[in-house]
Amino acid sequence: MKISVAICTYNGSKYLAKQLDSILQQDHYLPDEIVVCDDISNDATNEILRHYEQLYPSIFKVFINETNLGSNKNFEKAITLCTGDFLFLSDQDDVWKKDKIVKTMRVFEQNSTAEAVFSNADLIDGADNLIANKTIWNSVFFLENELPKPIDFFDLIAKNGNVITGATLCMKKDVKAFIFPFPTTIFHDEWIAQLLALRNTIAYSTEFLISYRIHENQQVGMKNKDKLNKINRKKRIILGLLPPKTYNDYRLLLKKSYSKIKTLHFLKEQKISLPQLETTLIKSVSDYLQLQQTMKSTYFFKTLVSQSVDAFLGKRKL
Repeated sequence: MKISVAICTYNGSKYLAKQLDSILQQDHYLPDEIVVCDDISNDATNEILRHYEQLYPSIFKVFINETNLGSNKNFEKAITLCTGDFLFLSDQDDVWKKDKIVKTMRVFEQNSTAEAVFSNADLIDGADNLIANKTIWNSVFFLENELPKPIDFFDLIAKNGNVITGATLCMKKDVKAFIFPFPTTIFHDEWIAQLLALRNTIAYSTEFLISYRIHENQQVGMKNKDKLNKINRKKRIILGLLPPKTYNDYRLLLKKSYSKIKTLHFLKEQKISLPQLETTLIKSVSDYLQLQQTMKSTYFFKTLVSQSVDAFLGKRKL
């Protein structure tokens, strides 16, 4: 069994060494190769990478891009260059827990059909201080403990947004057969997550296997408690954890259901040949029409007006 780590760097000198050390100091399993693709950094990133390459010549494979590829295509390049049986994705500025690899491999062992595993993460600031009561999952509203099992990850991602953070993701090498090329209009981790979700091959660990760094110029959460409560309520309605009670609730559900259909059509346009794609699309259209009918029977005149406006503006065409 060979383990690869794919890292993309760009002006990451401030935190890069700490991240590389955390990867090299794993318990039980050490990576067999660390593939780094740098997107033409103009700080000390390349000097740091060359230093580690000299210290660990059998592990580090450093590639400096000739032109700036951007995050998506840079990760596509790094993953393509990995030769391992298991491919861990890594950001340049986080910190891995010492047991990240061994606990990830344990999840694979417990889930024989899994093609990918992701995890939760705690959040740290620029000085490595733990950000209290914040996790990567609650930041993206992945309400794992409330969702019915097994989780329908495609429905979740299409309606809620991506909950599978690439910095926590490990994939089997076989996924390289169907995830390329990465589109430029969607983040690489969401793209991978959508395809794996359609295949129903995602497993996860509830443990914090990395510390995800929040930079000084980033903000975590919201200071406005009333606004946060409204978002929480909306998310729970979208996820089916709360029933819709108002016309606006139904309207929100209708928009999110249509968003799921649009995502499926986008995947078809990318010529994704997964058997699950067509059946999921047919069911999603049926669910959308059923929701539209329920909304119409509950709020007839408002729904009639909104449908007329949508038709006039060319919105939500099936």
